[in-house]
Amino acid sequence: MMQRMRLDKRLKEAHPALSWRQVREAIEKGQVSVDGRVQRDTGLDVFSSAAISLDLNRPAQLKVRASFDILHEDEHIIVLNKPAGLLSIPSSPGLGGTEDTVLKRVREYMAFKRGHKTYVGMLHRLDRDTSGSLAVALSKDAHAAGRDLFKHHKFERHYLALVQGIPDPPSGTIEARISTGYRSGRRKLVDDEDEGLEASTDYLVRERLKGAALLELRLHTGRQHQIRLHLEQLGHPLIGERVYAAARAVRGDKPLGLSSRVSAQRNMLHAWTLSFPHPLLDARISVDAPLPSDFEQLLARLRPSRSR
Repeated sequence: MMQRMRLDKRLKEAHPALSWRQVREAIEKGQVSVDGRVQRDTGLDVFSSAAISLDLNRPAQLKVRASFDILHEDEHIIVLNKPAGLLSIPSSPGLGGTEDTVLKRVREYMAFKRGHKTYVGMLHRLDRDTSGSLAVALSKDAHAAGRDLFKHHKFERHYLALVQGIPDPPSGTIEARISTGYRSGRRKLVDDEDEGLEASTDYLVRERLKGAALLELRLHTGRQHQIRLHLEQLGHPLIGERVYAAARAVRGDKPLGLSSRVSAQRNMLHAWTLSFPHPLLDARISVDAPLPSDFEQLLARLRPSRSR
């Protein structure tokens, strides 16, 4: 297996006379190429086989700044930490050029970085409200191979969720089929004999909170709205859930013990870790996405106060 190293470390090894400041400046000015392409990201992972060239006489170029946090980037794949509130793809085909989406931001970033129109394709999606790790392909070959990996459940995904109440037992697997279609933006759980897709989610209580819990979730399948529906099935919906919350009111379910003063502007769901085989290279991509501030702040509020 080929080894990887940060671009700045590779350049420093190749040019030990340069100071670390000079190394970083050369990369950020566009004076360093990897396999013939200018790269301006000091933390870019490069393989040992990559050809690194330095030209200090090349005129400095403006640094490309991505409008998102990059967790991993190579020639074929980019993984970003999607903020809550950002669509993965346009809500309809006709809005592709106007809506702010992950797809649009990555296209703009790669066009500036590589200087030409670049293929960009989503390997999977996250709901608008969900934050966290999201993988995007940067070539047709990577997209086709990556989608095949996803179809065959080779993407290992763990989420963190803040839910109402505390599940008992504290760990288990939720298995409930999900409808193939949806109405008014909603999917639904269906009986075994009905048409639907198999869906399986593992859950684990990581922390008991005040009328709530921090769960770690692992998806075995990747159905749209799977986590939200499965947590409703468990009887412990996401804090901030609104789309599927009406079902609980209709059923007359009893309150779960969460204070009415505790609320959230979105579903408290974060795609925490993502790991999958590289679609084209003999390597594995593994990332951890830091929690966003709104999730951390609510988690802190829900933690029981400790007596001194």
